[in-house]
Amino acid sequence: MPAHPTGPHEHGPHDAESGFVVGALGRALRIRVTGTGAGALASAFADAWAHLLLDPRAETDDELLLDSAADTPESTAAGLADASTLITRTLIDLNTGQGLLFHAAAAVRADGRAILLVGPSGAGKTTAITRLAGPHGYLTDETALVGADGSVLPYPKPLSVEQGGPVKAQLAPAELGLRVADVPHTVDRVIVLNREAGGSRQPRSRRLDVVESLEALVPQLSALEQHPSPLGALAELIRQVGGIEQLSYADVLDLDPASGPPTSPRLSAEELAFSIVGCDRDDGTAPGLIRTRADDALETADLLVLAHGSEILVLAGVAKTLWLEAGAARSEKELLDRLRTVHGAAPGDDLTLRGTIDVLVDAGVLEWRQ
Repeated sequence: MPAHPTGPHEHGPHDAESGFVVGALGRALRIRVTGTGAGALASAFADAWAHLLLDPRAETDDELLLDSAADTPESTAAGLADASTLITRTLIDLNTGQGLLFHAAAAVRADGRAILLVGPSGAGKTTAITRLAGPHGYLTDETALVGADGSVLPYPKPLSVEQGGPVKAQLAPAELGLRVADVPHTVDRVIVLNREAGGSRQPRSRRLDVVESLEALVPQLSALEQHPSPLGALAELIRQVGGIEQLSYADVLDLDPASGPPTSPRLSAEELAFSIVGCDRDDGTAPGLIRTRADDALETADLLVLAHGSEILVLAGVAKTLWLEAGAARSEKELLDRLRTVHGAAPGDDLTLRGTIDVLVDAGVLEWRQ
């Protein structure tokens, strides 16, 4: 499915009966506009979303309703903001489990590869991507879908920009002088934004190791628990880009739109090494301590990282060994013997074992089967 129209349509991009059809992230959504202010909202919507409109006769994956209660500029602005949120949430729902869904902005570099700017609301993603995307190509400013092949799909939605009103204005990319990128691009850099108000005016970058990267990225992902192998996919992306970069900056105007954000040396394959760990557990009836179900797990040289729903847990030392050993129900004595084999016997190691078990049971990582 094309991301935007490829030619003129017999009935134009919209008519009152069929509504608009927006194409993005491989999906098509029918948008119907109702209410007292429907005419004004429909006109504004057509301008803001024109580059993503398909033939109104196209088949669609879902239908959304926009209601404008009044024919006023304030109502129209609010309706456009609501439309952006509703369309984005629906696209996320429709693509759950199809890739990594980042809360991120993305642009195309001069070499044709993509750069992702990841961060929470208020981190400056939209302003930064507006500055950086101009010379090359705008991919998205809110939701970035990265597929299994390491490429980001275009979702060049209208950009949400502060213009002094009660809600952010929704501006078409062309209004900001941005060229729309309409095909997937391989991700070459993933940057976690660290805005430091009043900090150094010289932006600086550092690479994060695998565990730091996972801890930084997981809070900025949607529907992580629906991905078939979330940690594995994230770790592969981290390896693809040579390590996630944390960019500390005070003002987006300090970022050079021509050369892009400053970078730091890529990490080596050894520094980014990991292995996927099976999460299976024995579902028999034998009593003892056993791990709970995890969505995914990976191991680095020293640490074990677990995905539990929308959270990740990092285990080291005795805690790591306990989880690895608890794929089948184990008695406390069996576990103590195993710990002494792996870590060596030490005074008070039985108390250390009990304390660690209590912590992991409270965290939902392990459970006692009676």
